[in-house]
Amino acid sequence: MRRILSIGVLGLTLASLPAGAAEKLQVPQLPGWKVIVSLADRNGETTELIPGNEAAESWTRRATIQAFRGTPLTAQAFLDTVVTKTSQVCEQASAGPSSLGMVGGREAGSRTVACGRYKGDGRGSMTLYFVVRGKDAFYVVSRAWRGEPFAQGTVPVSAAELAEWVAYMNAVDLCDAKDPNRPCR
Repeated sequence: MRRILSIGVLGLTLASLPAGAAEKLQVPQLPGWKVIVSLADRNGETTELIPGNEAAESWTRRATIQAFRGTPLTAQAFLDTVVTKTSQVCEQASAGPSSLGMVGGREAGSRTVACGRYKGDGRGSMTLYFVVRGKDAFYVVSRAWRGEPFAQGTVPVSAAELAEWVAYMNAVDLCDAKDPNRPCR
């Protein structure tokens, strides 16, 4: 798998795709984390996790895994949309450049987006988005930090934590049970 991010056992597999779909997004475990949201319908699915010692209302770290069916967006278009939507609800929004490439033979990309201060609750956030345009769905994996507001141009997440986020994203894989060149673990 080619790594496109600039900055053992699998825990989650998004696989509730339509009958006959063999494509699966494989995401590593986050030991000690708990699921706070798990939704699936005909349009896709979403799973959100936070550290086991945090509450859903006051989390400071979050991982989100999503699959959207019927979404025509490219990786770049989705990443640009995230920046636009963040800037609408945020003071001091900023984003790193998109990094594009391929994962499991499919178009993929990543980008960090920061919000120094949300207009609603006044907190700051930073999120690393990783997307893959699969044949059966459009997949989005994100890791987020939320805390005190911060000045534009500063990074509220430590270099060590950012490195952990990148390692997590690098372990995400898109496999296809019907394709011997992209086997599922």
